[in-house]
Amino acid sequence: MRHLQLAGWAFASTLSFLAVAACGGDDDGSGASGTTTSSTGGSGGSGGQGGADGRPPAGQDWTRDILTTDLQINLDGLSGRATITLAPSDSQAASFEIGDLEIVSVHDAEGDLNHAVDADAGRLDVGVPAGGEVTLVVEYGFQPHEDFDGWTPDTGVSFLWPYFCGNLFPCKSDPSDGVRFTMNVTGIPDGATAVYPATIPADAPSYMPAIAVASFTKIDLGTTTAGTDVHAWHLPGEETQTLEGVAHLVDVVEFFEETYGPYTFGSSVGSVSANWGGGDFGGMEHHPFWHVSSGSMYSEEVHAHEAAHGWFGNGVRISCWEDFVLSEGTVTYMAAHALDQVGVDVWADYECELQYYCDPANDENTIALPDSSCNEIDLLSHPLWSGVPYYKGAFFFREVAQAIGVNVLDQALGSFYLAQVGQDARMVALLDHIKSMTDAAGATAVDQLVETWLRSEVCPIDITTLCAQ
Repeated sequence: MRHLQLAGWAFASTLSFLAVAACGGDDDGSGASGTTTSSTGGSGGSGGQGGADGRPPAGQDWTRDILTTDLQINLDGLSGRATITLAPSDSQAASFEIGDLEIVSVHDAEGDLNHAVDADAGRLDVGVPAGGEVTLVVEYGFQPHEDFDGWTPDTGVSFLWPYFCGNLFPCKSDPSDGVRFTMNVTGIPDGATAVYPATIPADAPSYMPAIAVASFTKIDLGTTTAGTDVHAWHLPGEETQTLEGVAHLVDVVEFFEETYGPYTFGSSVGSVSANWGGGDFGGMEHHPFWHVSSGSMYSEEVHAHEAAHGWFGNGVRISCWEDFVLSEGTVTYMAAHALDQVGVDVWADYECELQYYCDPANDENTIALPDSSCNEIDLLSHPLWSGVPYYKGAFFFREVAQAIGVNVLDQALGSFYLAQVGQDARMVALLDHIKSMTDAAGATAVDQLVETWLRSEVCPIDITTLCAQ
């Protein structure tokens, strides 16, 4: 996501939901009062329970690895079917986050599966056979949402980041989890186009699948040397600003492919204008068709930033929300670096953003890498949810490049990506890898920059020298 401090931007409205929206993995399994019972195969509502004799009992297990999820989503009927394949395990239970979904049935090829829904926790527990891979099917209904936490019919966009996937399909929102998706969307209004990935062929975070429905115009921008087709979809009246924003998008994607490694989420990519209310709100890394707010379609930096998440943030997932800078700081640097190659300088804009967050008068600064814990923070209510990891991270990487060489940093990022793509990683692993690619003096310089830019709150720069008008 490209984060802007402009007008507090629209995602601030989500913060009020954090008191009641919790990841299912945090539940203690004590059997909250929201659990009720209904007959097997019937409509259990959001808190139903059902199953069959002779099958494993419903149980809680958050360790079951989801390999693939096929989604059949009907937007008109607000209904869905998720076909979920689990990795082999000795466990006879599996748990999923389901937000405010209404679970209709859960079954496999042999028939109904015992399951229980805890509505208060937003959790579905299922009894599943132990042994090899298990495929189960969940039929459900979903609710319309208006606060950037699910499917919003009025604007025709879904928004699942960071942990609202359960409001659209059963999932696990832990950022380290990776799943391969297939999707089919029906119930599309006459005259509208639905833009979504039919296939996400590599492991992806649970927030990555996305849907946008509107009267789109598609622009075919070109093809990279590696064969990736690059497109843009814009809303009526946006052609001029869209062409401005995507003027170098093919070059940017090609630079990422040639510098860091192959793109893994398919052979067709592009920017989709998202109706988030018209403001300059940045974008969201819904690869392969990332969303850019309609008011940001003019910005080359936003398009490049969201494209870069195909390599870091999505291609290499973060292990913990505390590693947010591994995603956002890295791609903020990568976007500027790629645009530099085509003569577009965004560092002056970055300076203004950095000045804002570093200025004590704004009381917006924080430590960019608070990684003494893992997934113990609530990102949307934590100070880390700000521009700090974006801009402190970008300037950290720029100074690392100055210390060890731009090409050395590129090689380090590329080799780390190739080793970790499709997996999760901690920021400290990337830092150690960068140090391993340089000499002792370079490694010492990196350590010093980590302390000053990422592990200290005070910015190591005279902010009066920034953002010259």
